Amino acid sequence: MKLKESKKTEQNYILLIIGLVFYLFILCAFLFFKTNSFQSVNLIPFYTITDYLSNGGIISLINVLGNIVLFIPLGIYLILFNHNKRIFINTLWSVIISVAVEILQYLFKVGATDIDDIILNGLGGFLGIVIYKILCKIFKDKVKYTIGFISIIAGITFLILSICFSSGVFGIKIRIL
Repeated sequence: MKLKESKKTEQNYILLIIGLVFYLFILCAFLFFKTNSFQSVNLIPFYTITDYLSNGGIISLINVLGNIVLFIPLGIYLILFNHNKRIFINTLWSVIISVAVEILQYLFKVGATDIDDIILNGLGGFLGIVIYKILCKIFKDKVKYTIGFISIIAGITFLILSICFSSGVFGIKIRIL
């Protein structure tokens, strides 16, 4: 009986690692492999968010929501692999990683360094942590398997949608990756 449980735990761990690697690949591709090279800095909180939301447009909405959604899995993985399950500590890690990403984007000239991105990414990480806590309540001991499975499905869906949008399949041509 214990051997069977051990094998299942090992399979769940492998599934989680595959999901994490898939997520990190998508995250790096999205954040660091852009076709245009530019460098800008915004250190005024909520300036870009306010500008995007007041001027409207689908691209602005995608940018704001994308910064949140892109970091939700990070929050889930942080609390999942961190022995400290406190929301504050894991949210802080999410913000620290976001700051590191913004610095690297500036240094490598692959995007705008923006305090609003840090705020939105931190919010995404926080939401991921809350989602993890909710999944723990719902699925109890099967939460790791559930997260691994959802990660792989979501990653594949994201890649397919990225390809469709970048090729204009839906009548809209948007470069996501």
